[in-house]
Amino acid sequence: MPFIDNLAYSLFSLGFAGLLLLYIVTSMYLAYRKGQKDYSQHLESAGIPLLLVGAYIVIAGFWGQITWPLPGSYNILFYDPFVTFGLLILAFALCIRYGVRLEYAGFFGMLAGIMTLIYGAEGYSIGLTSAPLALLALFACFGIAGVLSYPVALIADRLPGFKKNPWPGWTAILAIFWIFLLAASLIAGYIGASAISTHLITAP
Repeated sequence: MPFIDNLAYSLFSLGFAGLLLLYIVTSMYLAYRKGQKDYSQHLESAGIPLLLVGAYIVIAGFWGQITWPLPGSYNILFYDPFVTFGLLILAFALCIRYGVRLEYAGFFGMLAGIMTLIYGAEGYSIGLTSAPLALLALFACFGIAGVLSYPVALIADRLPGFKKNPWPGWTAILAIFWIFLLAASLIAGYIGASAISTHLITAP
């Protein structure tokens, strides 16, 4: 079997998914601030790209779990959360497609975030990579964003009602989620870009 290392593009796909989610959250928030009553168009427009990115992540992740293209147990450290994140993106995309509440997909996101934090802490503690701080930052930012996806999903489901019953804390939650997801997406893109030259050189 030829050598295949898709780590760089897999990291880019994480960044793509994160930025897509950020775009959705930002669009809905701006629509809310402008006084729009219907937010569904912002969700529906994002359903297809989210579905495509999520499908790629799941397929590439399962392939990685079976073939182990990365060095040793790094395959477990990377591909387990990678597949889970892909399933989470698919869950959000399907919720959007069928017009159902995002609450349960958000709860799944919280569980996935906790798992990602655990994997990141373990990977850092045993020094599985040559860049342990980058690994810890990547897993921590995605993990925290995952945990916050549950309250963000609840906010998205209840956003129209905030006009009548405002709760000041929801904007802070959105801001923190936005910051951590943006940081995670940028870190994933940076590590992916850094890995391109090395992986091109090592490929046959």
